[in-house]
Order: sequence, then C-alpha cells, then structure tokens
Amino acid sequence: MTDLILTSALEGLQPGNVLDLAAGAGRHAKWLAERGWNVTAVDLLNEPISGVRYIQADLEKHEYRVAPDAWDLIVCWLYWQPDLLAEIAAGVRAGGVVALAGKTEGRFATSLANYRQAFPGWTELASGENETRAFLIARKELID
Repeated sequence: MTDLILTSALEGLQPGNVLDLAAGAGRHAKWLAERGWNVTAVDLLNEPISGVRYIQADLEKHEYRVAPDAWDLIVCWLYWQPDLLAEIAAGVRAGGVVALAGKTEGRFATSLANYRQAFPGWTELASGENETRAFLIARKELID
C-alpha cells in the first residue's frame, strides 16, 4: 500500500476544508493545497508548510482539539492515536471523508478492524490491511 491509494481516493473529491493531522513534512497537505483545498496542517514539528495554515501542536498532549462538524476531509496518515478517533469522527461534516492509516506492527500498531470500529456506518471508499499498514478512507453519511 502506498500513498497512491490515498491520492487516488481523494482525487475526485470536491475541494473544501481539510485538516491534516500529524502532517509531518506536509506532502499530503501540499498535494491537497495544489488541488484547491483549504488546508490546515497540525504537527509537532516546527516546519511550516508553504501555502498551508500550519499549527504546531503535540497531539499526544492534546494541544490541538478537532473542532466538531468543521471539516470536509480529515487526513491522519501513518499516525495512530486511538483517543483522537472520536474527535476525528465528530469533526467531519455529514458527507465528508476521513483518510486514516497506521502501521500494523510495533508500539503504535493498529488494524483495519480498529478503524472500522471507530467509524461504524461510514461508507468505505477504500480500505485494506497487510503486514505493515492498515488504512480506511470513508465517507460520513448525509443526515436525512
């Protein structure tokens, strides 16, 4: 599994407000900004990302809280923090999308089952798991 899965799944989405949690050097944030998204990136690193609203914060210390019902897309790629999942789910607007991935081994291991449990009833756009990674890209259903 590569980032190609992420970019392929997101390419057809209508740009809006996106939150990139644990953004690192910002490759996803930059890619999204280039496609017209209004990007907010959050990471502990002190490396602002050109063309992106950057917030330096330690997610493990809860220095940044995800605002409810504020985002069209939340990306948290290759970062696993179980207590963030409920905030992420609440932070996505109806019709919005989450793109999540984590490692399946080591100290911060997760699984596709963990993601599915945290986002029940969401429509899966792409998902998978192998010996190194698990990922879920899913849409929050519109409320009738």
